[in-house]
Amino acid sequence: MKDNEYLTHESMLEIAEQREALNTKKLEIQKQFDEWFGELEGIFERTPRRVRFWDDYDYAKESGDTSIIKKWLMFIFEQGYHACESKKDT
Repeated sequence: MKDNEYLTHESMLEIAEQREALNTKKLEIQKQFDEWFGELEGIFERTPRRVRFWDDYDYAKESGDTSIIKKWLMFIFEQGYHACESKKDT
């Protein structure tokens, strides 16, 4: 858009709708993340995932061994990767 051009009312409404849709999508993603992060894990203990993460985080912080955090990131990355791949197949 050039400096001397102005948005029309319709253009502004369209941009506002796009932003609202994006915000709605972000809220849905946050909700899904919160549900995932709170899921119970483990065969015997059935501990919420967030408890395991923060325990691992505290350990990494205190020990200086951040490899466990890298494992978390790799796990999350792999889940996202596989989710994207499965969408390609459908």
